[in-house]
Order: sequence, then structure tokens, then C-alpha cells
Amino acid sequence: MKQEGSPHTPPPRLEELIAAAETVFLAKGYHDATMADIARQAGMSKRTVYTLVNSKAELFAELLAHRQSMLRFPEPEPGWSLADTLQAHLTSLAQFLFDPTQLAITRLVITEYAHSPDFSRAFLVNRVRKAKAHLEHCLLDMALTHGANRTEARELAAMLFGMALGEFHFSALSGFRASPSAKALEERIKRAVTIFLAGLCADPGDATPPSQTCGAAPPPGQ
Repeated sequence: MKQEGSPHTPPPRLEELIAAAETVFLAKGYHDATMADIARQAGMSKRTVYTLVNSKAELFAELLAHRQSMLRFPEPEPGWSLADTLQAHLTSLAQFLFDPTQLAITRLVITEYAHSPDFSRAFLVNRVRKAKAHLEHCLLDMALTHGANRTEARELAAMLFGMALGEFHFSALSGFRASPSAKALEERIKRAVTIFLAGLCADPGDATPPSQTCGAAPPPGQ
């Protein structure tokens, strides 16, 4: 199965700094971590660190961009139905969201909200934009066919995400329960997509491609 997108590969020195920053941020939290801590972890001088990034916020943004590059969506295969495409995309999204390191980073961002709501909100928006855009793109042709518009497609994507992964994700983030097994995720995603498409009066077994580009990167500005 082909994967859409390409990894965010920073220069080697910056990649070393990002790895060190991840270790320090997860150990101390963003608010309490210092650039001196990160420089020591990376085995660099602060002067060297500041030739690579301008600030702690910029370094954290680089870390999130690097992590988000790990979210890879499959290109649809011949004969895939809309249900197949949505299930494949949700499965890829689940694999990303429930990765233990990604869960820890998401908790860190949420915790930072208490110190800087605008800062934290901006990073949360950036983190979910790619995932939501892909679901919206897959749903857009179907939504337009049924008389909906782009705004409604965004709402549909949010509803599908909530039905398939929302409760699992909240429980894992809050520590209420462990991350679900791959089998549990597969069953929940399949059931959610079936119910979702039935509610929209769409045939989940229709093999007509919802779009020639469904599964590819959304158009610029989407």
C-alpha cells in the first residue's frame, strides 16, 4: 500500500537537537524546560543551538512538525470503496495518535494551555489540521453530490473522527484507560464508518471512486 506524503527530514544537526528537545520536553514539560537543558542533552553549546533555531518556541514547532510527518495516509487502491478509503485513513490516523510518544506530546501541549492558552491552541490546531484536511477531502465529493458544501464536509469529518476515535483518544490522553488494541480499533473504525455512511444514505460498498484524488494531499488552501 503506497503512502501519501514525505517525511519531514531536518538537517542532521537540527535532527539531533530535535531528539534532545523531545527528551527534555517530555521529562520537564515545555514550561520548565530551558534551552540550556536541551543544549546539554544534545551535547551542544547554547551558541550552536541558537544557530539552528531562534527560540524554544521555534524548536518546539520543529519537534511537532517532525512528529506530524510520521502521519502518513495511504493512496487509494483500484476498486476501493468510499468505506475502504475512510477506514484506511482512520486506521493511519489512529496509529499516529495512539503512539505512546505522540500521546505524551499531546498531553504536554494540553498541560501548557494553563501557562499560555494562545500558544498551546496554535500548536493543537496545527497538529490536527493535516488529519482533518484528509478526511474532509475524502468526504468532499460525496458531500457535494448530496447537496452539502465545504463547511458541512468539515463538520462531517469532525463527526466521523469523534465517532471512530474520539472516545478512545480522550480515554488514552486522560489515563482513564489504556490505548485500545489494534483489533478494538479496527472493529470500532469499521462500525463507525458503516453507521456514518448509512446515516448519509451512501452505499458503503460502492466501488465508484469518490474522487480521483481522494487520499492524496488536499488542494492548496484546503
